[in-house]
Amino acid sequence: MTPERPWAAPSTPYVLAILRILYGVLWLQQAKWKVPPDFGLASKGGLFYWTNEMVKYSFLSPHRFFVESVVLPNFLLFAWLTLVTEVFIGFSHLLGLVSRLGALAAFAMSANLLVGLARHPGEWPWSYVMLLGYALLFLGAHPGRVLGMDGWLSRRLNAPALAHRSWARALGFLT
Repeated sequence: MTPERPWAAPSTPYVLAILRILYGVLWLQQAKWKVPPDFGLASKGGLFYWTNEMVKYSFLSPHRFFVESVVLPNFLLFAWLTLVTEVFIGFSHLLGLVSRLGALAAFAMSANLLVGLARHPGEWPWSYVMLLGYALLFLGAHPGRVLGMDGWLSRRLNAPALAHRSWARALGFLT
């Protein structure tokens, strides 16, 4: 009888690091078309167009109501929040810095995209499912501890001088 092999091979942390970096590049690339200062408001294109598409195609009524009643009347605020969040997600994963916090933000953004645009005739819903899947994968691991700044940060936070402090433990969880 052969012993059961663990699912993780020695190369697994490096594969996760490569996926994490590529996921970061993806988010940064997608942030590039969200162009300030008006994010497509004047031309009715860009982020403004896609936000309006969420009102048409969202498959949850509360989501549709929120986008129509809260987001669109405050579009520029939410557009800036979207851009800043996507840039944070991108750099968090690219650099491996507080990458679990970046994964949590990516999960929320991906869930919003899935709910709002999965029914859109020009979209492929599985792309949003994959965005969610990567976010879940990175939430469940410590993806920035290999080939990322989280490795350095977690070693510092686990040093005896900081290990007992609650803020260091909380920050360490996010690495």
